[in-house]
Amino acid sequence: MRRPSSIDKLPAAIRDAIGKLREDQGATIDEIVAHLATLDVTVSRSAVGRHVEKLAQVGERMRQSRAVAEGLVRQLGDAPESKAARLNIELAHTAIFDLMTKGIEGGDAIGDPQKAMFLTRALESLSKATLNDVAAVEAIEKRAEERAKKAAAAAVDVVAKARGIQADTLAAIKAGIFGVKA
Repeated sequence: MRRPSSIDKLPAAIRDAIGKLREDQGATIDEIVAHLATLDVTVSRSAVGRHVEKLAQVGERMRQSRAVAEGLVRQLGDAPESKAARLNIELAHTAIFDLMTKGIEGGDAIGDPQKAMFLTRALESLSKATLNDVAAVEAIEKRAEERAKKAAAAAVDVVAKARGIQADTLAAIKAGIFGVKA
C-alpha cells in the first residue's frame, strides 16, 4: 500500500479546491501552487503535479465508465425497475474481467485477489438488491391492484343496488371480473 502524498494529508476542503481550480477553471499547476500559498498551504509543485495527473486519470476513467454505462443502458432496454440493477451487474462483470486480464498484460494471474473478492461480494450484494427491489415493486403493484379491485367492486355495489340487481348475480359478477369474493 502506498504512503499518502502530501496532498492526501491536506484537509478535504483544500483537496476539493485543487480539483475545482483544475477542472472548473483550468488552472495550471503553478496557479494552483500560488493559490495554495494564499491559503498558507505549502506543498511542492511536483506533489501538485502528481495530484493533478491523478485527477486527470480518474476523470478519464469516469468518462469511459459513463460512456460504457450509457451504451449498456441502451442495450438493456427500457425496464426502469431493473435497468439500474442490470447496469450495475454488467459494470461489476466488466471490473472483474479487467482484474482477471491484468495477468495477461504481465501482472498476477488475477490482479489483486482482494479486489476480486470485494468485487465478487459487491456483485452478490447487487444481485440481492435487485431481487429485493423486484420483490418490493411486485408487492407495491399487488397492493395497488387489490385497492383498485376493491374500489371498483364497491362502485359496482352502489350501481347494482340502485338498479336492483340480485345479490347472487352481483357476487358472480364481482368474482368473475374482480376476483373479489362476497
